[in-house]
Amino acid sequence: KKKCFGLTIDPQLLSQIRNERRPNSRYANLENCRFEVQQAEAMMRREGIAWLSSTHKSIEEIATTILRDIRPDRLIY
Repeated sequence: KKKCFGLTIDPQLLSQIRNERRPNSRYANLENCRFEVQQAEAMMRREGIAWLSSTHKSIEEIATTILRDIRPDRLIY
């Protein structure tokens, strides 16, 4: 668990992204996306896994946050 780090996303954005891949599918349905995100967040809370939302973050910000939280020694230059 110390090496795990979860990511979540706003269900509406997830639905938009999925609609580009598979328009009008159950996979892209907003309610399905809400359910999946809610279940993932509940599991991470239950298991004590650190997580953050990737909705408004770049990959660089996400990586820095994860390194800062999991391996702060990796950020020393």
